[in-house]
Amino acid sequence: MKLDISRRTGDGLTASALAFLRGMDRNRNRVAAETNLTGSELRALARVAESGSITPKLLAETMEITTGAVTAISNRLVALELVTRVAHPHDRRSLLLVLTPAAEQITQKLYSDFAALIARAARDVSPDDQVRLGELLTSMALVVDADADLIPAGPTR
Repeated sequence: MKLDISRRTGDGLTASALAFLRGMDRNRNRVAAETNLTGSELRALARVAESGSITPKLLAETMEITTGAVTAISNRLVALELVTRVAHPHDRRSLLLVLTPAAEQITQKLYSDFAALIARAARDVSPDDQVRLGELLTSMALVVDADADLIPAGPTR
């Protein structure tokens, strides 16, 4: 059964954005399953890859989870030899999480697969339109990121 997102969102652009996000989720979930990781573990690897190295506290903040959850995730990733903990160069009380070469391969696969999916999806879009679309997505992402906390939560019922 396919979910009709447009019934929930009320407009085509929002429905399209949600459909795109669901496709991204499916790709991430597929890579997680192929690598025997949870979605949260794969997200953590991606955040470490994007930053190069990151403190557990900052990782928790960027993933919007507790530091206890990050400890559990990082313990498992260390045990799987996907992440190492190294001393923080400027703070003796802190440490940094860093990817191992095995984790670098996993994150490279995640991003390569995503790039291939985007290329296939945009195969009929002209190069100029791809540039314009990229610029539009970037500007929209900046606004959404900046304004995300400004939208009040609606009723839960």
